[in-house]
Amino acid sequence: MSLTSGGWTHGPGDTPDQSAALPAHHEASPSQLGCRTVLMSVRVSVCHSGIRPLCLPGAGGDSLRLQLSMDPGKSGEFRLSLLDCSGTGRSATIAEFDLGTVKYEVKSPKCHELSLVTPPHERISFNFRCEQEAQEWSTVVLSSLREAQRVSPKDGGQTRLTDGFNIQSTLSLQQTEETCVELSRAIETGDMQSASVFAATLARQHASLNIQPSAKDNKESEISLAVVVEDSSSSCCITVKVFPHMTTAVLKQQMFLEYGFHPWVQRWVIGQCLCTDQRSLASYGIHQDGDTAFLYLLSARHARLTLQVLQQDQESALLLGHPSLSLSTPPLPAASTNGLSTVDQRPYTTLPPRTHANSHSGSNTSELRDLINLDMSQLKEALSPITASTQGWPCPSCTYINKPTRPGCEICSTNRPENYVIPGGYRPDALELQRIQQEKESIRQYQQAREEERKENFAQLMMIDSQDLLPNPEPVDCRICYVDLKPGEGVLLRECLHCFCRECLRSVIMLSEEPEISCPFRDETYSCTCSLQEREIRALVPLEEYERWLQRGLSVAESRCEGSYHCATPDCLGWCVYEDTVNVFHCPVCRKQNCLICKSIHEGMNCKQYQDDLASRAINDSAARRTTHLLKTLVQSGEAMHCPQCGIIVQKRDGCDWVRCTVCHTEICWVTRGPRWGPKGPGDTSGGCRCNINNQKCHPKCQNCH
Repeated sequence: MSLTSGGWTHGPGDTPDQSAALPAHHEASPSQLGCRTVLMSVRVSVCHSGIRPLCLPGAGGDSLRLQLSMDPGKSGEFRLSLLDCSGTGRSATIAEFDLGTVKYEVKSPKCHELSLVTPPHERISFNFRCEQEAQEWSTVVLSSLREAQRVSPKDGGQTRLTDGFNIQSTLSLQQTEETCVELSRAIETGDMQSASVFAATLARQHASLNIQPSAKDNKESEISLAVVVEDSSSSCCITVKVFPHMTTAVLKQQMFLEYGFHPWVQRWVIGQCLCTDQRSLASYGIHQDGDTAFLYLLSARHARLTLQVLQQDQESALLLGHPSLSLSTPPLPAASTNGLSTVDQRPYTTLPPRTHANSHSGSNTSELRDLINLDMSQLKEALSPITASTQGWPCPSCTYINKPTRPGCEICSTNRPENYVIPGGYRPDALELQRIQQEKESIRQYQQAREEERKENFAQLMMIDSQDLLPNPEPVDCRICYVDLKPGEGVLLRECLHCFCRECLRSVIMLSEEPEISCPFRDETYSCTCSLQEREIRALVPLEEYERWLQRGLSVAESRCEGSYHCATPDCLGWCVYEDTVNVFHCPVCRKQNCLICKSIHEGMNCKQYQDDLASRAINDSAARRTTHLLKTLVQSGEAMHCPQCGIIVQKRDGCDWVRCTVCHTEICWVTRGPRWGPKGPGDTSGGCRCNINNQKCHPKCQNCH
């Protein structure tokens, strides 16, 4: 495809109109042609022609070329020529047209048609070699045609104006169709950016579209759909021939034409879903023969359907039928009152054949009315006022009328409305009684199984509780020695469910100085605060260690109790907690009587006699005086101190600053000469030396070891 220059002139006596109407069959010579500019030239073939010279043999070969040229000196002067290039290097003009006297239409991407405006309106159809050449050629020719019509004289008549409108309409339709094709391709290939551009272009054109899935995605095979039809009093099963891609609205219309059920009274339920008119059957899972759907029919009063509306819609549907419409079902009029907005096309029809028109139009109308009246005998009975109230509750989701005693909808399983009350005089039928009996039996079996499971769990819990140590049920590793433990080799602590080996737990118990053994689990973020139970300790250590642990617990309890008093008998383990009103303690271990005022045993003497005797013995006993002087010297020099809790003298030879009283077991800070912790015991930083609080030492001489 290229741009060249050439020219032509009309023969003597020929006008431009004549040259357009009468094709030239002579070879142009340079002496006869004026100066013209060729805008475009493209190779074509003629597939159909009503012009006589083009009907001759050889006119439809591949040697033909379309050429568009213009006169630079005259605005809007365009010529369209058909040339034969089969000669020896020279082209012969077969036909020549003035662009202002023809109509040019794009029939397909590769086929265009040219027709004469003036009678007899002869036409020529051209085939192009490729779509790209055809599109480029149509762009140049149509723009030149608009320019020629714009500068044409105003006395060209109404025909020229009408043709211009037709050309513009054709061009606009062509652009819209091409945009639709490109949009379809972009969506099919997943090109979202291009699809958005084409969609925006169509929106600016306010194009009216009908977007549907492609037919190649639909299964065109007809299937048999099993339909369970029910109303408030009866039910039956029928088989309906459908297509998976048809919509629910089309199915309603088909049932209306085949069985007389108006679309207003139809409620379709497929797969526990209430169907909508716009969705297809395939979207609800209908794909093969034997698939099931439920059709529930409302009463005419509930659907607000009158007999007049039903008759009008049936007459409209019957009059639309035609024997020739065997492959499609025509849509109902837009003003129809049957509730359907659109009806999709189907490759078959369910409409009865329409009565052929003849001269006896009155008899045909009466026959049609007789046919309608004959089919609507049962519908009239259904539309009559209902005197007896229908017992049951309507489902709020699918409107199905359920039996009064049913707790949930039989179709979609929706719960029964809470405000519904079963009628007092209602008597269930045999099937309903059987269902109620089955429900009671199911509830009884469920409760029985639940009770058996509860008893089994309780027995298993009691068996586990009877064991002193719980073995680990799964393989774990000890968090102290990191030894792999097989099931049953470790000990699972009851309070925290942490698992350790027996040897590690035994060592923790024997090395602990506290009466309460804490769980040894520690990591970077968590420290377990649970404790071992007494029966777990008894099962882990020997009897001697267990007795020692019990005694240690008693000693700590005695030291931490404010009103405690230990028996004054040497090596006696008895002690008590006394009140201010009690002065005598009878030890149950050594059977001695302790004076709580004198803090000693002075049987046979009262308190005054004992204190006088104690003072006289201290004066006359030199050993007692030396001992008293030595202790005072140690306290004054700092080598000993009085316990801040019980007052006895405590001495530290070497080691860290942490000391524990041997009598009351109070933790002491040696450098501050006071208690290590507050009144609540270990961990209480509200009192004591408060060492390492806010990174501060308790004393300049503190060795930071407590």
